[in-house]
Amino acid sequence: MSMFRFLVDLDVKTLLLFLIIFILTADYLKNRRSGSFPPGPQAFPIVGNMFTLDHKRTHESMTKLAGTYGDVYSLRMGQTWVVVLNRFEVLKDALVTQGDSLVDRPDMPLQHDVSRGLVVETSGQQRRFALFTLRIFGFGKKSLEPIVLDEFTYCAQYFNSFKGKPLNPHIVLNNTVSNIICFLVFGHRFEYGDEKFIKLMQWFSESLEIEGSIWAQLFNSFPWLMRRLPGPHQTVKQIWKDVKDFIRVEIKKHKQNWDPSDPRDYIDCFLNEIQTVKGQAGNTFDEESLIMSVMDLFVAGSETTSTTLRWAFLYMAKYPEIQVKVQEEIDSVIGQSRQPAMEDRANLPYTDAVLHEIQRIGNIAPLSLPHVTNKEMKLGGYKIPKGVTIIPNLTSVLFDKSEWETPNTFNPGHFLNKEGKFVKRAAFIPFSAGKRACLGESLARKELFLLFTSFMQRFTFSMPPGVKPVMDYTFGITLAPVQYEIMDSIILNLNWDVKSLLLFSVIFILTADYFKNRRSGSFPPGPRGLPIVGNMFSVDYQRTHESMTELAGTYGDVYSLRMGQSWMVVLNRFEVLKEALVTQGDSLSDRPDLPLFVDISSGLGIVFSNGNTWKQQRRFALSTLKYFGFGKKSLEPIILDEFSYCAKDIKSYNGKPFNPHLLMNNVVSNIICSLVFGHRFEYGDKKFTKLMEWFDKGLEIEGSIWTQVQHFKTIDNMVMLCCTTLLIMIQAIGFNIKYFCEMPCHVTVLICSTLQLYNSFPWLMRRLPGPHQTVQHIWNDVKDFIRVEIKKHKQNWDPSDPRDYIDCFLNEIQTGKGQADNTFDEENLVGSAWDLFLAGSETTSTTLRWGFLFMAKYPEMQTKVQAEIDRVIGQSRQPSMEDRANLPYTDAVIHEIQRMGNIVPLNLPHVTNRDVQLGGYTIPKGVTIIPNLTSVLYDKNEWETPNTFNPGHFLNKEGKFVKRAAFIPFSAGKRQCLGENLARMELFLFFTSFMQHFNFSMPAGVKPVLDFRFGITLAPQMDSIISVFGSYVDWDVNSLLLFSVIFILTADYFKNRQPGSFPPGPRAFPIVGNIFTLDYSRNHEYMTELAGKYGDVYSLRMGQAWVVVLNRFEVLKEALVNQKDSLVDRPELPLVQDITSGLVMGTRGSNRDASHFQPFVILDLARSPLKQSSWMNSHIAQKSSKAMKPFNPHLFINNAVSNIICSLVFGHRFEYSNKKFMQLMELFGKSLQIQASFGHRYSIFHFIID
Repeated sequence: MSMFRFLVDLDVKTLLLFLIIFILTADYLKNRRSGSFPPGPQAFPIVGNMFTLDHKRTHESMTKLAGTYGDVYSLRMGQTWVVVLNRFEVLKDALVTQGDSLVDRPDMPLQHDVSRGLVVETSGQQRRFALFTLRIFGFGKKSLEPIVLDEFTYCAQYFNSFKGKPLNPHIVLNNTVSNIICFLVFGHRFEYGDEKFIKLMQWFSESLEIEGSIWAQLFNSFPWLMRRLPGPHQTVKQIWKDVKDFIRVEIKKHKQNWDPSDPRDYIDCFLNEIQTVKGQAGNTFDEESLIMSVMDLFVAGSETTSTTLRWAFLYMAKYPEIQVKVQEEIDSVIGQSRQPAMEDRANLPYTDAVLHEIQRIGNIAPLSLPHVTNKEMKLGGYKIPKGVTIIPNLTSVLFDKSEWETPNTFNPGHFLNKEGKFVKRAAFIPFSAGKRACLGESLARKELFLLFTSFMQRFTFSMPPGVKPVMDYTFGITLAPVQYEIMDSIILNLNWDVKSLLLFSVIFILTADYFKNRRSGSFPPGPRGLPIVGNMFSVDYQRTHESMTELAGTYGDVYSLRMGQSWMVVLNRFEVLKEALVTQGDSLSDRPDLPLFVDISSGLGIVFSNGNTWKQQRRFALSTLKYFGFGKKSLEPIILDEFSYCAKDIKSYNGKPFNPHLLMNNVVSNIICSLVFGHRFEYGDKKFTKLMEWFDKGLEIEGSIWTQVQHFKTIDNMVMLCCTTLLIMIQAIGFNIKYFCEMPCHVTVLICSTLQLYNSFPWLMRRLPGPHQTVQHIWNDVKDFIRVEIKKHKQNWDPSDPRDYIDCFLNEIQTGKGQADNTFDEENLVGSAWDLFLAGSETTSTTLRWGFLFMAKYPEMQTKVQAEIDRVIGQSRQPSMEDRANLPYTDAVIHEIQRMGNIVPLNLPHVTNRDVQLGGYTIPKGVTIIPNLTSVLYDKNEWETPNTFNPGHFLNKEGKFVKRAAFIPFSAGKRQCLGENLARMELFLFFTSFMQHFNFSMPAGVKPVLDFRFGITLAPQMDSIISVFGSYVDWDVNSLLLFSVIFILTADYFKNRQPGSFPPGPRAFPIVGNIFTLDYSRNHEYMTELAGKYGDVYSLRMGQAWVVVLNRFEVLKEALVNQKDSLVDRPELPLVQDITSGLVMGTRGSNRDASHFQPFVILDLARSPLKQSSWMNSHIAQKSSKAMKPFNPHLFINNAVSNIICSLVFGHRFEYSNKKFMQLMELFGKSLQIQASFGHRYSIFHFIID
């Protein structure tokens, strides 16, 4: 009764609080891990680790957790403990060595509500019966082959009905594989158009996806709640109910003409078994068990195999070279005259390896099916009690770096030895292992081999035009690829003789090429193109920009070229480029998908990305780099410091000739390094030097390929054309191209030296050696270099204190994680850093090299520049951006170097994202646009002397600098150079500094050669060697020192003199002030004496800081009481700031809360503990006094008073005999003594004393 009254008297809030505390406490005590139980992430109350995992990528989340908690770790899902096993050795020990302890399945509520069949059954009766019965009907035997191959025939007819149009293979593959199970279970197949059968397949797929989601986890953890709530878990139950009804109808049909003496299929045999064991004690055979077993056979035997085949089609479309190699092996072993057989498997090692690699990387059942311990067991040094659910993480095995050479890459070589023979791998366990390994493994292996080989024999798979394979997945119980459409082309088996076939192919290709690629009337004109290769040989590729400018004289400012199978439109002259890039800039904001650049950059980063990726990456780069001083005055010291390092390096040559190429690359790249990596590299750093060489070589090769091919003579052009056409024809008719690629002819080498050939015929060029392969290796090495820097950053990365671009990007990755349109990941970081280097270093360093060359060629201009710099800046300080307005001639020379240097002559390509009208022509969507900047920078209508180096182009009659609209070396519009502001700053500061300190000329007897090397950038020839003669500074050291002393003293005087209204005081010395005026052994007395000379309010200068000393009561009262608000703060004394900033030395703003809080606490504590402490100290003092012996009271009194504070702050006192306490008191006294004598000097010279 009293308990009832107690509960009634409790208000609702108290009751709720009690219940919450009780539940949380009970949950903690019930579910805490024992010391011998596997570790794992901290679990939330009630729900456990339910939300620790990413349920869209559960297998990846679990694999990552293994990196933190080990190969055997635990998770709490609601009230259920789950142990996750990772890596092959652990799974082998658990599932094979200790397999008897894990033969059972956990009793999960959702599966319990849905089924109790083979997959989740624990007795073993159903499994033994299923294996025995299915073997009778050919399960795993040769007699099943005709059924599989017949089903393929039906499937092939369905594929052929699409006539090469895109189709989604999902449902048809489900139907194909399921029909084999239907034959075994129902005794017949279903037509692909059967609506009930199609519905059944859709139910299977939908259910498996939901069962692998978080809804299933929630249901299994809180079944009592989830059974009463709506959601996808209710859909699963309804689906399986409908599936059971479908199976019941088939069983009913079987019963109508069932003959026990002549079983036709699995259902007949099961009905016989029901009759045979009726009435036996441990019998599990009844019609409900039959329904569940049939359902399990469908799930285990159809969805997994069909999903594997869907992955296979996708990987073959993504890697056409692998698909070709598989087809060639099949043709050589089987041919086209018969169907494959299981006996062919031993003779098809590459096909078998590809199939195994599809299963490995497809990872169909990433977490297998759960087990449960039926007794206590030991795994990985931990004890796992009976009844704990076990998750074998197959993903951790199939993607284990210690088991597979390239685990994250599709590589059939994983299953081949050096001789190309197939090898089994122990870690290949897609069907799990042990006693509960997949029941249908042998059937699945047979189906996969026969169906995949048949598909490869008859069809070639590819994605629809313009669509790239997306290797993403949908997570469920199986890991299925996202829905996609694919195209199939039939492989024909013709019996024509080779000559007729070649003749037909030539005529067909030439005719098709003509009709496909002829210009429409509204399309820009251009030179006539050759078949197949187009205008690939219409341009001189050693001077592409000049060739394209000359063609504009014949075909107009807007003309077209056909490069292979791709059209490009070249824009010339300023008005046309302005109209295209600025007025219609939105239509040209994208980059074309050039195969080589796609292979290198994967569409990531800033320069070659498009759409949302480009917008996000560019916006982030601009805002982040501005944060670190990009284009601002704060970046000037970094640039000028880098010049100092460079100047030292140049001086080390002592006026001897040197090549400035690599040095200029290092200098400019170090500015980018400071922004991106947060540090610079020494010029002697071998890795950094190698990086610069990679950049240079990569750009050179890309430029030579970018502009298609080298300049061949007429005979070579014809040989080139014929050979290219021949190779295309050979590929078209299905011959093995590798034999032709091995011809000992120089033509193959010529073909390989072209990027336009690569971009026009990537399927061919990817198989041929040449510089285009070197480019990819170079850029991969550069990316690896950047990845190493990112890895170093991660080791000491502090998100709250970003040091550079990489840190900011890592922060952005964390911030944007999980967002739908997020483009921030580590690969984009690598791509962006790569782009910043490419755009921000090579162009500026090349411009500086042109600058040296022009100054050596025109020494009178160099002298004029130096005279202007001497007049404005002199030799006593470094240049700054503020000097630019006062250096018009120098600025004009820099601009003319950029114009004549013409660093990026053809800009970077654009692509139309809609139909565009330009120059009276219509340019369709998807056409590559080349803005020819050369035609603008050398236009006779824009420049008075376009082909002559003339700084007057940028000067008016008064000699003042003038901007020219046609000066667009950084391009224009939305895609203009991201680093334009940085480049302008670097060019001005570096060039002005070089001119201030050095004089450039050529070695004796050598004339400047203004020839170029054509690449993506237009660089001076490598043999343009420049000699530097000494320094431009002639001052001796004594003069410089004298000037410095006078300058410092004068500056100190003017800076520190005070107005007449300021308090008087003793005369101060330069720099140090009155620091040595005081007597520091008796400071207080000396300051009082000074008041007698200078009054009650006087001033002292301590270094660069002024101090006012107040004397006498009235003055102190006026200052500290009447005007107290003006004096509540403490000065920022460096020594004190380095030590502390608490209540005493803190400012009003920073310690307002502390000053309010502490008196309140002290008043509250000043009761019995304080009195007791005071009594104790007094008692000890009395006892000490009785001894009547002499003693030093200093430390004793310190201890006594400090113990009062200790009682308030720490809650207890210290014994006087406590050595640590005694040492603390001594340190306090010593510190205060040093601060009094040394504090002023530290405050003035702290930057030196530190």
